[in-house]
Amino acid sequence: MYLIPLIIFCFVAVLVLLIPYYKKAVMTEQRKPDISVYTEQLKELENNFKLDLLSKVEAKRSRIEIERRILSAASNEEGVIIEEAPNSLFTISMLMFLLMSIALYSVLGTPSMPDYPRSLAEKARLEGDQAEDYKNKIKLRERLVTQLASKAPDIEGLVYLSRLEMSLGNFQSAAKALYQAQVIDPKSFDLQLMYGESLIVAAKEKVTPAALVVLNKAAKTQPAHPGPKYYFALADYQAGDIEVAYRNWLEISRGLEEQSPLKPLVDYWADKAAMELGLAQGLPETRAPSITSEQVETIQNMDEGEQAELIYQMVLQLADKQTQNPDNIEGWLRLSRAYMVLGQKPDAITAMKSALTNAPKEQQEIIRKELEKLIKSP
Repeated sequence: MYLIPLIIFCFVAVLVLLIPYYKKAVMTEQRKPDISVYTEQLKELENNFKLDLLSKVEAKRSRIEIERRILSAASNEEGVIIEEAPNSLFTISMLMFLLMSIALYSVLGTPSMPDYPRSLAEKARLEGDQAEDYKNKIKLRERLVTQLASKAPDIEGLVYLSRLEMSLGNFQSAAKALYQAQVIDPKSFDLQLMYGESLIVAAKEKVTPAALVVLNKAAKTQPAHPGPKYYFALADYQAGDIEVAYRNWLEISRGLEEQSPLKPLVDYWADKAAMELGLAQGLPETRAPSITSEQVETIQNMDEGEQAELIYQMVLQLADKQTQNPDNIEGWLRLSRAYMVLGQKPDAITAMKSALTNAPKEQQEIIRKELEKLIKSP
């Protein structure tokens, strides 16, 4: 437990600031210089000038200096300077602020969580089962970046770069690549939606104001598309407008076909909002969250090899995110769905079990039923 050393070091830091503040007030006296001394020096200067001991220039320069000292001495009064007395209220406020900060962190923070530096994460990737694949992706990314830098950037190359960055966990870089792509074709709905989604992923699944701006632009291009609407509802939910988000998700769900890969994700969030509002006790029958409809459209335009590569990258991305954030139940459900797309049912079951293990008590029974359905499915 490192809170005790933290408290000790904080108090030491405060003491370093307060000790000089609480030193005894220092009293210093400034005595007024004797002007008569300067007056005698001025008389002596005049005599030396008359006796031709000083030149006119030297006498003038010396006279100016003595007169300056006389003026300075005349304006300097004798006095005492006393330092301001310490303010006890200031000290108490500083100590209270320190204690409240430590208490707040102990309640809302995660003091028991061990450090996990980025260097260790990179090392784990390079030494894990997928180390060779990870190294190959790094090399491929470097070649692609060099290629894009040597000529005018093209949309296809930038989109592929964003997928590589996503699979490597470099979400900010992925968003940057998609930004460059949508600059080339600002009227493309797909690029706007992909860019907005990348901003949300980069912000740890938070719908940021920047993402809303991009999604609004996409929604103006295709107002009926459910993709932007889903994220608008998610933004309402994250802002605390759960009832508004719930109504919007229900409306989106009613407009989706049962086979739509977006429907399970929308239904999941609608059920979650309903439970928080006390309106429901269970999830809809179809819910294993999957990829967005925009990603499905992109996959449909690819050949079989590209489809397999994209889905594989998505699975790696989801799996990596879940190891870092196991409490994200939605993430486990999405990962389970992604494994099912790949035909890897055992891995899908494992992901669903992880969702069950980490789920809150009020959701465990629902997910347990989903797990049973998954096990019994062909």
